[in-house]
Amino acid sequence: MITVLKNADAHELKKDVVKNKMKNHKEADTESKIAMKKDAIQSSDESIQLYKDEQKNLQEKLQKLNEKQQD
Repeated sequence: MITVLKNADAHELKKDVVKNKMKNHKEADTESKIAMKKDAIQSSDESIQLYKDEQKNLQEKLQKLNEKQQD
């Protein structure tokens, strides 16, 4: 009888270990997805900043050309 209880306890313990492993795996997967999304956002932000810088540069060049034409 004691052996049956020990086996049942061992089975419950194994189930708990598996549940914890699955939970940890899901958490790690979620953290990985969050990190990937943060990287994508940062990359997008950098691209937007490059676009804005280029736009500003072109506007300055256009303004200089307009000033030269007025002279």
